[in-house]
Amino acid sequence: MTVSANAAARVVAKTPPGPAVLVVDDNPIIRQIHRRALEAEGFVVQEAEGGARALQVIGRSRPALVLLDLMMLDMDGFKFLDQLRRRSDAADLPVVVLSAKPMNDLEREYVAARAQGLVRKSDKAVGEVIALVKQLLAPPAA
Repeated sequence: MTVSANAAARVVAKTPPGPAVLVVDDNPIIRQIHRRALEAEGFVVQEAEGGARALQVIGRSRPALVLLDLMMLDMDGFKFLDQLRRRSDAADLPVVVLSAKPMNDLEREYVAARAQGLVRKSDKAVGEVIALVKQLLAPPAA
């Protein structure tokens, strides 16, 4: 079993782990980039290489949020969102969609109705993703 440096640091510091984020992308390099950035901010990260696998992971251990690539080989993000929103155990699960795909108005409306955020993949996307994940998972103000 491999333990990341961030996870090891939390054990040493005895700080509780943050919420779990499921990173769904068929590109292992992109998953690793987001894993490192999210773990550096204290989040626990789960990974799935496609939509079908992500639905299985969610069935076993529901994350606090899903970070979803739109264009994947086994099941695209549109189909994943449709299936996720039909599930009683995950219909309200927050989703942030990542996409390099130019979307038409209909596709943007589809995503907007089913996800809590849309981030265009770019060199600056990781920082934008982290800010959005923190905002969506921030505890409610007292």
